Amino acid sequence: MRVNNIIKQVATYLQLSNVLDADLDDYENLDLQTKKDINLILSSMNEVLSDIATDYLPLVYCEEIEVENSEFEFSNLTKPFYKLQKIETKKPYNIELETLYIANGKYKIHYQFLPDIFELGDEITDFDSRLTIFAVCYGVASEFCLISGNYSESELWNSRFESAMDIAKRQNKVFSLKSRRWL
Repeated sequence: MRVNNIIKQVATYLQLSNVLDADLDDYENLDLQTKKDINLILSSMNEVLSDIATDYLPLVYCEEIEVENSEFEFSNLTKPFYKLQKIETKKPYNIELETLYIANGKYKIHYQFLPDIFELGDEITDFDSRLTIFAVCYGVASEFCLISGNYSESELWNSRFESAMDIAKRQNKVFSLKSRRWL
């Protein structure tokens, strides 16, 4: 999913002709209003992606860490830390703010992380195929309208976003039936 495609799709939804006609590869030569609209769409998009990662489709990463001096700072992880899911150990540990206190050694840690901040031309690869460009665009359109003060249109786009997220969450669940014997 490309950031530029999201911007153009949101501009289509919101009928922002200045953004639709803009050449996003030539950002520096755009007029001031078009730059403002693009920047507002970008900040809305980054906010929506963070909301999706924290509330709907968690981004989970597993990493091996090495603990020295019985403490480990979560800021030293590879990805931006959001929430600890589990540590593969039977040793006792404690967490205070952004620090893990545990005996020295190597551990596998599973944690939720936040997506990067995306700019023009970037490719969004953190999310799996359950997240569609349309779902993201609904959320971005809602956020854009909310910031712009158009509350009724924001609610419309937000209801579409919520429906798309419900569908995406449901696709994650795999149902299986126990095998049965028939008489």
